[in-house]
Amino acid sequence: MSGESTYAKTVVMQALDEAKSRSDMDIDAMGRAIIQVVVTQYLVDRSAQDVRQELEYLAESLDDDEPVVTRGC
Repeated sequence: MSGESTYAKTVVMQALDEAKSRSDMDIDAMGRAIIQVVVTQYLVDRSAQDVRQELEYLAESLDDDEPVVTRGC
């Protein structure tokens, strides 16, 4: 797993754990919020079509044991 993937997993798990521990938060809502923040950030520097293709690629690879993370190669 790349350094980026390891760090991202740590940050996401912290946010999900926080949602689990608080009665005013929902873990599914937190997951959606994380995805929305990432997509919004992608759109700062990437076209909507490019982001759409990235999301489609990730959706198609959901059956893989471990998704491939690239560094823009």
